[in-house]
Amino acid sequence: MADRVERVTELLMMLLDAEQPITFEQILERSSLYGDRSEATRKSFERDKSLLRSLGVEIDTTIDRSNGVTRYRIRPEDYFLPDLDLTEAEQLALQLAASAVRLDEAWDDTALRKLGGPADAPPMVVAELPSLGELPMIHTAIRDRAPLHFTYGGRQREVLGYGVFYRDGNWYLHGDDAGTSKTFRIDRIEAGVRLGDAGGYDLPEDFVSTDVMPRDPLLIGEGESVVASVWVDRVVAARTIRFRGEAAVTERRDDGSIVVDVPVRNREAFRSWVLGMRDRAEVLGPPELRDEIVGWLRSVVEAR
Repeated sequence: MADRVERVTELLMMLLDAEQPITFEQILERSSLYGDRSEATRKSFERDKSLLRSLGVEIDTTIDRSNGVTRYRIRPEDYFLPDLDLTEAEQLALQLAASAVRLDEAWDDTALRKLGGPADAPPMVVAELPSLGELPMIHTAIRDRAPLHFTYGGRQREVLGYGVFYRDGNWYLHGDDAGTSKTFRIDRIEAGVRLGDAGGYDLPEDFVSTDVMPRDPLLIGEGESVVASVWVDRVVAARTIRFRGEAAVTERRDDGSIVVDVPVRNREAFRSWVLGMRDRAEVLGPPELRDEIVGWLRSVVEAR
């Protein structure tokens, strides 16, 4: 029996190449993908179909009325990108947009050439972003208004996706989870993403991406925000004011240090920000936030 990645890839190509829908028996006869006709083999075939569908591949399924046998096929028009008939100016604009921000995957270059971009060296890259395997499916779900099913925080979720955002090195999905507006860090999704039926919802009329995904990483996340009081010494005071703003300063001390009020929703991001200043910053309050950071530091020391 073939390795699963190799097997699923070969199954994909077989269903794509089929001029007419084929049965499971014909797949067994024409390949060595699954070996015998046991129940375990059948279950492997069902899992492979589910994997392809979870990746956004539409498998056309028909039932032969004469004998009740199920036949399968992947129609090329459902899988391959159609000719977009772009003008030369549109191709150039697309090339510039796609080349300015690049993902750490090779398929973005392939897709650009498919859309009519040149095969030679592209323009200078302005930013390189990490890629995640879930991103294409999540984008598809938002485009088609299909609910997303995945496990996050130890719970099974059904999320109506509103938008995908990239902030400070991480990809986020924002949407409706059981009637509550939430933001999820995509790399923390704990199980494979599945798509529900397309057209299952509409975006809220009052949805504004800049409102739900703030630029400040300390405010990205779920739950209520708290205001942290942080002492910052004179060496990093000017830099802190530059990034947090003059309005954040609540106290200026004679030694040049300052105290700032910082709204916090993302505790992890806040901890990274404070500890990034090492001994030049101290959390003064609220007590529970200070205790949380002290406890985290102690756990790091004890783990050594």
